[in-house]
Amino acid sequence: MKPYINDYNDVLRLLDDYIGQIRWDDFYGHRDRPAPFLLQNDKPDENLAELLRERELRTALELGCGEGRNAIYMASRGLAVTALDMSPVAIENARKMAEAKGVNVEFLCQDVLQYQSPARVDLVYDAGLFHHLTPHRRITYKELLLSSLAPGGYFGLTCFASEDFDVHGAEELTDWEFYRRKRFGGVSFSPRRLKEFFAPQLRLAGIRKMRDGVPDTIQGLTFMWAALFQYQ
Repeated sequence: MKPYINDYNDVLRLLDDYIGQIRWDDFYGHRDRPAPFLLQNDKPDENLAELLRERELRTALELGCGEGRNAIYMASRGLAVTALDMSPVAIENARKMAEAKGVNVEFLCQDVLQYQSPARVDLVYDAGLFHHLTPHRRITYKELLLSSLAPGGYFGLTCFASEDFDVHGAEELTDWEFYRRKRFGGVSFSPRRLKEFFAPQLRLAGIRKMRDGVPDTIQGLTFMWAALFQYQ
């Protein structure tokens, strides 16, 4: 940790060090947790499948793609997809799965918050990254969305629902509480907070709980919101 704060980036790095980070390589490498997206890593989100049935989209960027299940699905539906994750283990697994399924995805092992999109896309999708971001990093995340989406483009988000704390254990916290408790791990959100944070550039087009029982999609994520925003 640097001993002094000389610029804005020093502030961000100091707060990063204060909170700490999840070791995602251990998570994907050890595979010792019963997370649905590990156990069903070849299934897309049902809300993403619904979105692609209802709208014609050509290009997509996935943030925090993990082992690539959603990116691979989008590519199989004809979209040109770039997918980012900071875990080398996850990206290597994703590339192997894409090759096995015969689809082409540009997988990049990179910190999402350091990425600069070379072109605007029709869809930015996030299946569980946002709720793991610290409050001071959410600002950069939103800036990335606004610089990556084409006018009228869509932002699809799945994240922990605040009312299901007893299932996922991720509290809804004010940002002050987050730092006071030195929270390590995910937090949850209410629809009101999501709408407030992404406004005014991103309009909330719909929000609901993720559904079980949809064939050929991931199951067991009914404690998460499926939200869709449109770039104004």
